[in-house]
Amino acid sequence: MKTDEIRNKYLKFFEKKSHVICPGDSLVPQEDPTLLFTGAGMNQFKDMFLGKGKLNIKRATTCQKCLRTGDLENVGRTASHHTFFEMMGNFSFGDYFKRETIEWAWEFLVQELKLPEEKLFVSVYKDDPEAYEIWEKHIHIPKSKIYSYGENDNFWPANAPAQGPNGPCGPCSEIFYDQGVNVGCGRKECEPACDCDRFVEIWNLVFTQFNRKDGGKLEPLPNKNVDTGMGLERMARVMQGVPTNFDIDIFVPIIKSIEEYTHLRYHDKPENATFMRRIADHVKACVFCISDGVLPGNEGRGYVERRLLRRAIRDGAQLGIKECFLYKLVPIVSNVMQEYYPDIKQRRENIARIIKSEEEKFLETLELGTVRLKELMDVMQKNKIKVLSGKEAFKLYDTYGFPLDMTESILREKGFAVDSAGVEEEFKRQRVQARSSSSMTGQVFDSGPLSKIKEISKGTTFLGYEKNSCKAKIIAIIKGENLADNAETGSEVSIVLDQTPFYGESGGQIGDTGILETNGSLVRVTDTKKNDSFIIHIGKITKGILKTGDMVDAQIDLQRRNLIRKNHTATHVLHSVLRNVIGQHAEQAGSMVSPDRLRFDFHHFSSLTKEEIVRIEDLANEKIMGNAPVSVKELTLLEARNAGAIALFGEKYEERVRMVSIGDFSKELCGGTHINYTGEIGLFRIVGESSVAAGIRRIEAITGLSALSRAREKETIVQGLCGILNTNEEDISSKAQELLAEVKKLTKELNKQKQKDLRGKIDSLSMNAKEVSGVRIITKKIDGASADDMRKTADMLMKSEKEAAVVLGSAQNGRVILIVSLSPGVTSRGLHAGNISKEVAKIVGGGGGGRPDMAQAGGQLVDKLDDALDFAAVFLSEKILQKTLE
Repeated sequence: MKTDEIRNKYLKFFEKKSHVICPGDSLVPQEDPTLLFTGAGMNQFKDMFLGKGKLNIKRATTCQKCLRTGDLENVGRTASHHTFFEMMGNFSFGDYFKRETIEWAWEFLVQELKLPEEKLFVSVYKDDPEAYEIWEKHIHIPKSKIYSYGENDNFWPANAPAQGPNGPCGPCSEIFYDQGVNVGCGRKECEPACDCDRFVEIWNLVFTQFNRKDGGKLEPLPNKNVDTGMGLERMARVMQGVPTNFDIDIFVPIIKSIEEYTHLRYHDKPENATFMRRIADHVKACVFCISDGVLPGNEGRGYVERRLLRRAIRDGAQLGIKECFLYKLVPIVSNVMQEYYPDIKQRRENIARIIKSEEEKFLETLELGTVRLKELMDVMQKNKIKVLSGKEAFKLYDTYGFPLDMTESILREKGFAVDSAGVEEEFKRQRVQARSSSSMTGQVFDSGPLSKIKEISKGTTFLGYEKNSCKAKIIAIIKGENLADNAETGSEVSIVLDQTPFYGESGGQIGDTGILETNGSLVRVTDTKKNDSFIIHIGKITKGILKTGDMVDAQIDLQRRNLIRKNHTATHVLHSVLRNVIGQHAEQAGSMVSPDRLRFDFHHFSSLTKEEIVRIEDLANEKIMGNAPVSVKELTLLEARNAGAIALFGEKYEERVRMVSIGDFSKELCGGTHINYTGEIGLFRIVGESSVAAGIRRIEAITGLSALSRAREKETIVQGLCGILNTNEEDISSKAQELLAEVKKLTKELNKQKQKDLRGKIDSLSMNAKEVSGVRIITKKIDGASADDMRKTADMLMKSEKEAAVVLGSAQNGRVILIVSLSPGVTSRGLHAGNISKEVAKIVGGGGGGRPDMAQAGGQLVDKLDDALDFAAVFLSEKILQKTLE
């Protein structure tokens, strides 16, 4: 049975059991700051489990894409570990409980999937007799096939009773598939708890019935919930009768492609299989991350993604691939996943470009790693060190991408070794960091002021599409991090209303400002944020006292909102024009819409040419002056997609969406506020174009009166320049070029005169030189000389003297400049210009460094320059004598 068929069967089965099929969440959790990535199907339903959710359902079923990196080192080595995987789930929010959950799980496995009952084993929590009895008495599982385990194996979260965290938790029951005695350890007493892989865990049924309190106290929850998770890849492995998850239908095409690129066979060597599995897993994870808006970077989610890509590149190198190849796997991944994830196929070109760019950069880094390893070996050879430290070996692996066995092999050839224990310590440190960054932190469920507000309200109704003001009731007042019953004049507050015309920052559009007013009080709202279904008004009470439950007049700053609306519609116009000018790949990757400007990030791999920018500006203004109508329609997500609406990278949409259409050239899913006709935008001007990340460009633009003001500012500047240059606008460019040519000519003449003056000083400097052990020591202050002037003077002195040590100094713009130069004969005695410059620079309160023969230093104590040069003369004399006597 194909993976797609299993997925569809599962969702349809639970739909027949009165479950609502909900779309899976993005890999980037939308409203959960405790998670780096979505790692389980229940994440998006946290509020529902607490009875605070806004969904009007009691039963749900999903297919959730997940990403976990806690067991990264096991990926590819075992039959079942992945970073990216799909989790099928069915959920009950205070509705059905253990009996129905167990009965339906068994029905699906035995009747829908036709799995043989004799192959199925189960486990329960040791203190959950209810679940045990259901399996034994109602499902009729023999006692010999029901195993009771402790809280580490059969409680969620694991070890919660003893170790926490506080919050909803409960026992779980797991279902296993027995692959038979020929798989695994071969022991007669082998059971599901054995990690030999004979028993495949295919389904985990979690019964959330307790609320853990401090001290490990488990209080029964008033509403008992169900959260189940069936690993889709594991189930496909069982249904397709293959030995590992990587042998199922959605992995085989990827691994076959890797075989073609490497000219190696997957089954020829165990290490081949390990590398190919890991590449297949990691490239799939990165394809889905990028599709959900995560780009490779140096922190957070981007860093996790970059690590996965680099591990896959290193594995490719181990298989003999020396060039970019991961990007070629993107079409394969998109083809095998397209039925349930059509967005992947639509965006595969952009995703491939991003991955290729990352590959190219990392291959350059690998070359730097080769150089770095050679430098390390040179230092080890010089200092007679035989073992490379674990820290340096790990840095080669983590920063430069060098596989450890490659480092070990190269070192072994040169007679060196690696501190393996030290390397393992570094890996342990990184694994701890990875687990903490990819799993929940703190409490399982949020417990701040917003959590308490959710207990009394389902959210704020937004009226701002139709209204600029309204009457509203204060649901909550937040002062600092706590809820407050009231707040007085001068208090900085965050206020939640039952309804509001204020737009909370989201979708790139910044939040509204305005006022909240009663008969005796006034709040100046300086910003508005959106958190889940709540709109939060941030501001300061400037008059009176506000209390929870008060009715207020909520009024937005209409003039500011109108400017924002114009700029938001302008981003849609720009998006459409960009795709026409540079290609359909130029999808939006982010935006910022404010009253005075707009910023638009898009997918593209080179800077825009001057001609392209002019063309984009011209077309955008043409669309604006065409005064095309802007219309908004609410419809289902499927209807919007079928109508041709563009969905944005990484954005998660509800079942019903707003489609914003502009004339016949733009359709986008958008929750922002817009104008009625494009002509309201006015003039559109691009003021900046730059790179913000690999494969992501940024356009900054202004519109309307802002564009007019900028044009006037430039006109004022031009008129001022005309006055300074004594010319008119038409001739200003040629006049500036004439003056630059004159400056260039005068500078050249000045430099010639400087060189002549310096040559005239050489004889004087040589005559005043002090000779020590055959070395002529010259220390001199040269007034008004630049660093370059002094370097040239030192070079001329070196040519005129057989053996010389020169220190020259100058003061410019309140800083000291020092140049130290030594002839080859002096450096061969063991003197180093860089070290000498550091010592001399200390006198003038600075530092320096450089090559053995030439160095530069500086400092801030101009009045100490003469002292520094005197010190240099004595220091050089002593060093030369010392080296002569050695």
